[in-house]
Amino acid sequence: MVMHKRGQITVFVILGILIIAVLGLIFYLYNLRTVPEVEKISEFDFSKTEVLKNYVEGCIEKAGNEALNLIGKQGGEINPGFYLSYYGNKLGYLCYTTEYASCYNKKPFLLNYVQNEIDAYVTRKITSCINELDNVVKNKGYTMQKGNLDIKTSINPYSASININYPITIKSSTGAQVQQSSFVKTFNMPLGRLIKSAEDIINQEIKNPQGVVFYNAYTLSQNGEISIERDTYANTEIYIINAQNNPYKFQFAVQNYVTPFP
Repeated sequence: MVMHKRGQITVFVILGILIIAVLGLIFYLYNLRTVPEVEKISEFDFSKTEVLKNYVEGCIEKAGNEALNLIGKQGGEINPGFYLSYYGNKLGYLCYTTEYASCYNKKPFLLNYVQNEIDAYVTRKITSCINELDNVVKNKGYTMQKGNLDIKTSINPYSASININYPITIKSSTGAQVQQSSFVKTFNMPLGRLIKSAEDIINQEIKNPQGVVFYNAYTLSQNGEISIERDTYANTEIYIINAQNNPYKFQFAVQNYVTPFP
């Protein structure tokens, strides 16, 4: 009986050791997988450009997602200066008046405005991201040379792309080097389509008497491609637009035909 119990204890001990070993291996492999690319710079293969390309495009992806998220939530602006607080978001006004009259279109070239907003935001973030890389490169004993940074955001109906021309050269102490100048990241968000619908709604707000907009009729006219929600808050119309089969939304504020107090 004693020998039997000792045998059981031995089996449990072995199983415990195996479980700990497996968990340790999983934790080790997970840490290897999640180490940022910037930490792996010592593994540079100077015959390839993939490491540098992947790092910079990773920076673009992060900054681009942040910018597009803010653009959608805040009426096309990264840092709205004139806005309505709405459920924790700063909704920029695309059309505004304080009179019993048609609102004034505050951003008549909305697409260009949004592209410039994204360009400016990504420029700041990429500069910071590359400076971090430069510090790591120096600590590893390498040198980095950077050219002029040029960023161009293109917004299409169902996608947006951020193209960057930024000549970067990283050299080792032996003279080996890796170079890359062109980087691009594409985002599957229907921002262009939503901006077009926002402009259509603004035009209807301006043209229709007393700002009466039949937005449901507009939705039908778009063959179900566009969904529109409207809410009224503090003399302001809140529009929330999204495209079919895509969770990305574009919302903005309109203050039109304000009824004067008696």
